[in-house]
Amino acid sequence: MEKQLIVTLIICGAAIGAGVILGNGAVYFFNRMPGKWLCDYDEEPSQELLHPTCQRVKSTPWKYVFTGFFVVIGITLGLQNPLYAFPALIAIWLLLEMSIADIKYMIVPDQLIMLLVLTGLGFIRHHAFGVMDCLLGAAVGFGVLLIIALISKIFYKEPAVGGADIKLFAALGLALGTDGIIAVFVISTFLSAGHFIWMMVKKGAKLTDERPMVPYIAAAATIYLVILHEMSYNIVVQL
Repeated sequence: MEKQLIVTLIICGAAIGAGVILGNGAVYFFNRMPGKWLCDYDEEPSQELLHPTCQRVKSTPWKYVFTGFFVVIGITLGLQNPLYAFPALIAIWLLLEMSIADIKYMIVPDQLIMLLVLTGLGFIRHHAFGVMDCLLGAAVGFGVLLIIALISKIFYKEPAVGGADIKLFAALGLALGTDGIIAVFVISTFLSAGHFIWMMVKKGAKLTDERPMVPYIAAAATIYLVILHEMSYNIVVQL
């Protein structure tokens, strides 16, 4: 009993330390991210983005908000499975950075997506079918959004999702596997639709309005990683 208490205290201490680093690091890194990352391929960064003291995200209160967020998630995941908590926290941190970029600049840096792909390697041991589940998840994530983009292009003359969203879903599929990327697709669709309906009613939003999609994807992925992954894994193993 005493040994278990010591282990729990160590995990909680490590989670708090990781939360402080990730929460403060989210603001610090985004404010110092290369300006080129936040521009389209054919654009040059503005002077504001290039300025070394540019505060793209205010330090206060966001570093405290993000720190609290990662501390809670770190303790929750750490007590479940410390080995799973590490890649999950990194993935959520990267998704947070992408969400901020999408909200502020309507851009999703390819560099962050590539880092998410590398993070996906840490999830292989946490899938019931290992590497095959990761590869199939990437194919499903890429294929589903590509089909949606093509259908919307045919019927509405413009894609409903961007190329960055397609690449992000492929990277997420690699990390979360088949069941994970399907869950994220369903949850993010409901979150996006619910928020858009609220925007239409309260603020008169229109269907043609351009909206950042990554925050919904990030929220859905966080829900899956923190709450649903362990349930899904246990169900597959039992089957």
